[in-house]
Amino acid sequence: MSGNIKKSFLTGIFVLVPLVVSVALLLWFFRNVDSLFSPVLDGIVQTLFPGTVHIPGTGVLAGLIIILVLGTLARNVVGKRLLDALDRLIQRIPGYRTVYSTIKQLTNAFSPENTKSFKEVLLVEYPKEGSFALGFRTMTVQEGDRRLAVVYVPTNNLYLGEVLFIPEERTIRLEMSIEQAVRLLMSGGIAAPRDLRRVQPGT
Repeated sequence: MSGNIKKSFLTGIFVLVPLVVSVALLLWFFRNVDSLFSPVLDGIVQTLFPGTVHIPGTGVLAGLIIILVLGTLARNVVGKRLLDALDRLIQRIPGYRTVYSTIKQLTNAFSPENTKSFKEVLLVEYPKEGSFALGFRTMTVQEGDRRLAVVYVPTNNLYLGEVLFIPEERTIRLEMSIEQAVRLLMSGGIAAPRDLRRVQPGT
C-alpha cells in the first residue's frame, strides 16, 4: 500500500509542477508587463483625452498583444529565425536552460503549430491483452525485418505516459485528428465518439 501511495504522490508532483510553473510564469509576466506598460499607455491616453485617470488592465492588454505578436512571428519564416536565435541564446544560460527546455518540450508537444511530434492517432493493445488504449504515433522504426510503430500513450494527464514500440500490424489506425484525440483524453473519455472508425487499408 505504501508503494502505491508513494507512486501516486510522485505522479501528483509531476502533474502539478508543470501547471504551477506555467501559471506562476504567466502571472509574473502579466504583473511585470502591466507595471512596465501601464505608465506609457496611461500617458498616451491622458495626452489624447486630458483628465483621464489610470485605466486598470492596460498593461495586461499590452501583454496579450505581445503574445499575439509573438505567435504571429512564430508562424512566418523571418519570425521563426529570430525566435530560433533567441532560443539558442537562452540554451546557453546555465541553470535556466534546464527549466526552459523542460517546459518548452511539454508545451511544444501539444502546440497547434507542432505537426512533427504526433503523426496520427492509433489504438493499441495496452496495458494487457484485450484492453486498448489511445496513443499517438511519433515515428516508425525498423527492427530487423519488422516495422515498429513508436507510440506515446498518455497514462496520467497528457504530460505523463509510456513510449511503446509496437509491431505495425498490431496497431489500429483511427480516422481521428490529433486535436480530437487530445480533447477526448482531456475530457476523461466523455468526448469519445460513439463509432471509432479505422483508416481504410491503402490510405
